[in-house]
Amino acid sequence: GQFLGRDDAALDRFEDAGQLALRYSAVEGDGCSQPYNPNGAVRDVAGMCDRSGRVLGLMPHPERFIDRTQHPQWTRRPKFDEGDGLQLFRNAVQYFS
Repeated sequence: GQFLGRDDAALDRFEDAGQLALRYSAVEGDGCSQPYNPNGAVRDVAGMCDRSGRVLGLMPHPERFIDRTQHPQWTRRPKFDEGDGLQLFRNAVQYFS
């Protein structure tokens, strides 16, 4: 999936409301392209939330990498205990607890 907005005005409203919750980011800073924004999402948006901040629509899918065996190179990489995606869920639980 690729994030698209209806128009710039709608995107501005979401941004002003703090609803564009997560963005793809290049190591260097602002704005990015392949491979940092893998699907070409508008304004580099990777996740958007509702007004309450409790409902999050997200691309990519961190739930696909919570266990090391879910990584496509898990047999060739140095051993690690868990996938990076699990931290996103831990952060959410901590934030709302």
